[in-house]
Parts: sequence; C-alpha cells; structure tokens
Amino acid sequence: MSLLKAFLFSLLALVASNILLVIILYASFGQFDGVISMFTVGASSSLIHHLFCSMGHAIWLTIDRFAYHIVNDMLFSLFLDIIILVVPLIAAIVAGRVGEKRIHSFLGVFLTSIVSMIVSMILMFNHVSYQLVITSEFLGGGALFIVVGGSLFNGLIFGLLAFFTTKRK
Repeated sequence: MSLLKAFLFSLLALVASNILLVIILYASFGQFDGVISMFTVGASSSLIHHLFCSMGHAIWLTIDRFAYHIVNDMLFSLFLDIIILVVPLIAAIVAGRVGEKRIHSFLGVFLTSIVSMIVSMILMFNHVSYQLVITSEFLGGGALFIVVGGSLFNGLIFGLLAFFTTKRK
C-alpha cells in the first residue's frame, strides 16, 4: 500500500506542479493564447507533453539545452528547461515524504519515471515534432535510446533523492 501511495503522490505532484509552473511561465511571458491552446481539443498532445513528459527528457540533454539557451539569450526556453529539472525534484521530495519505507519511495518515483517514458514514447510515435522536442533527435538517430536511457537515469537519480528524503527506514 505504501508503494502505491508513494507512486500516486509522486505522479500527482509531477502533474500538478508541471501544469502550474507551465501556466505561470506562459502567463508571465504574456502568452495567454499558449495557455488557452493547451486546453483546446486540437492541442491535447501539447497538454499531455507538459503534464507527463518532464521525466522523459534525458537530464544530460536538458542541461545541454539549458546552457544553449543561456548563451543564446532565450529566456522562455531557459525557464522551460528549469521546469523540466525542478518538477521531478518536487515529485521526488513529495514521494520521499509520503512513502513509509525508503524502498517504496524509490520505487514510486521510478514507476513515475516509467510512466513518463511510456507517455513520451507514445507522443514520439504519433508526432514527429515531439521527437525533436523530447530528444533533439529523430527515431533513426537514437531517439528511443535517449528516451529509455534518460527516463531510467532520471528514475534512478530522483528515486535516490526520494530514498534519502524518506523519514523512515
């Protein structure tokens, strides 16, 4: 039961903090049409991407894009990359605080990472543009390896963070 609780709270924290921070980012840059278009029927894949795929991004590519956006003075994209780094951190801390055992917190975040990987792969197979958004590669260039390896690596990193933030043994 503790594993299920850690997983559900981790997934809920991932989704809630992701959508909240994305809406704040779009609104602060004056792109209210972007917020509204996320919730329309035609752009549901954009909403799904913003809700679930933050742990599907490989952390090494996120840091690389982070540096690229700093050098090229692309502030909006820089904050999107910061959201991709901060949201799994929030989910890991929530799972760590909610989990009754350390291993349950770790596995809850790891399962959240696997859910994010599966949603990212479904989006990548349905829309070619998300192959570039998530992995900066096309399917022939190793996008599946990047998503699978990156998601598992993110699950390990943030799972260990949840493991060490759990109060109980």
